[in-house]
Amino acid sequence: MTERSDAVYIISVAAEIVGMHPQTLRVYERKGLVEPYRTPGGTRRYSDADLERLRLIQELSNAGVNIEGIKRILQLRADNRRLRGQVDRLRRLLEDAERRRGATTGTMLIEMGRTSKRQLPAIRRDLDN
Repeated sequence: MTERSDAVYIISVAAEIVGMHPQTLRVYERKGLVEPYRTPGGTRRYSDADLERLRLIQELSNAGVNIEGIKRILQLRADNRRLRGQVDRLRRLLEDAERRRGATTGTMLIEMGRTSKRQLPAIRRDLDN
């Protein structure tokens, strides 16, 4: 959700910036593709992040992706961003723990971590379940 301090564009300005009709922005909001900040009076306010999201939606739509496909792509991107953040955090925690444990062991595990960043093991999946 957009933060109040970041949301500065009213719907007509946001629509003009991204080259869409204001009604299109309302439709995208109803479909759950974008969630602008709402003032206490109910006015929509869009942030720069919202505008980038609208540009991506427009790009995907122009490429022939339907609304449900766009929703799925946006969700996968959010999941990917969240998981990458978790992996980065876990790597930092591992490196910190190994530094506290000792330089020799830490160097070995950090090197293993670097190797695993470049070459991830193959994952076997049972597609019948």
